[in-house]
Amino acid sequence: MIRRLVVSNYRSLGPNLELRPGPLSIFIGPNGSGKSNYFDTLSFVRDAVMQGLPAAITHRGGIDAVRRRSSGRPFDIHIELELMIGSYPCRYGFTITGDRLEEYRVKSEIAKIKDEEGVCDFHREGDDWLGPEGLTPRMDEQSLALTALGGSKRFKPLVDFLSQITVYSIFPDTLRVPQKFDPVRPMARHGENWMTILRDLTKSNLKDDLVAGLKKLTGDIEDVRVRSGSGHLFAEFKQSAKAKKGKGKRWFEASQQSDGTLRVAGLLTALLQEPHLPVIAIEEPELTVHPGVLPMLYEYLQQASEVSQILITTHSPIILDLLMLERDSVFVVNRVDGKTQIKVVTENQLKPVRESLLRLGDLFLSGDLQLSLFDDLSQ
Repeated sequence: MIRRLVVSNYRSLGPNLELRPGPLSIFIGPNGSGKSNYFDTLSFVRDAVMQGLPAAITHRGGIDAVRRRSSGRPFDIHIELELMIGSYPCRYGFTITGDRLEEYRVKSEIAKIKDEEGVCDFHREGDDWLGPEGLTPRMDEQSLALTALGGSKRFKPLVDFLSQITVYSIFPDTLRVPQKFDPVRPMARHGENWMTILRDLTKSNLKDDLVAGLKKLTGDIEDVRVRSGSGHLFAEFKQSAKAKKGKGKRWFEASQQSDGTLRVAGLLTALLQEPHLPVIAIEEPELTVHPGVLPMLYEYLQQASEVSQILITTHSPIILDLLMLERDSVFVVNRVDGKTQIKVVTENQLKPVRESLLRLGDLFLSGDLQLSLFDDLSQ
């Protein structure tokens, strides 16, 4: 679980943006405010550790595309996470600097893990390395030390945790076409390996949860399966159908399903996949989904937050009205003077909701949440 995340100058995010997300955290705000940029910091850390920092930066269009600057002067990017891995606290962070727009180098990097063997940590400043005796990773000024330490027994839990953080933006068209078997886990961001993950899920004891959710969605889906043929996987849904000779049940391929059905199928697969992911972030889960189904989808998000930390962005007042305010966290995102700022909704803003005078969705639609949080930036 992420207990604390500090970000400075990543894309539109301003300096020293510090958040403490809960088991289920909701991010709301207008389009272009920076919600996706905040989520991308998590993907960036994962990619930088697993694929290497140069690959993570190149994938995003180069350092100039991910580093905020002012009057042509680039700022340092700083990302730091405080985690709970099982019952053990952990800290990891790095700073990327550069004197010119297209140049960058790792200025510093830290990691600290506490486990049953005690404390294990390292601290890097440029080329200077201070870490466990006998453990000196091969690295250069554009590489993270943690990337080279993935096989180390003491740092492997941290690398494994970061490698499983996934941000989802499910594309129904990606789920609609046959897919080749993909051994990569977890389920990919847009569902590129959805049928592989779905096949495993249909063979587990979680299949009933998946089918139950899809039946609530459509009213007639009674089973799901994945079959193989011609080197591809095909997802199929068993549904009631009016056949020529009376009523019956038929298997329909994913290509015959609506965008809403496929998107919910993809989201439920992401939430139910095994092993459970430590952090799952979902961008606008309500897209293409009928409003009447959102309470069911929110119920699955709540259940998933008991085993994974769930972060979502939303524009849906229906989802906001369903929040358990005693447990869930709500963050309002806005861009002020060109910089993204994020503030947690306070007890004062929630008072009308708790007193049943207004619903949270009403406050969101009225704009009062943003006004009360961002009009006075000194609070």
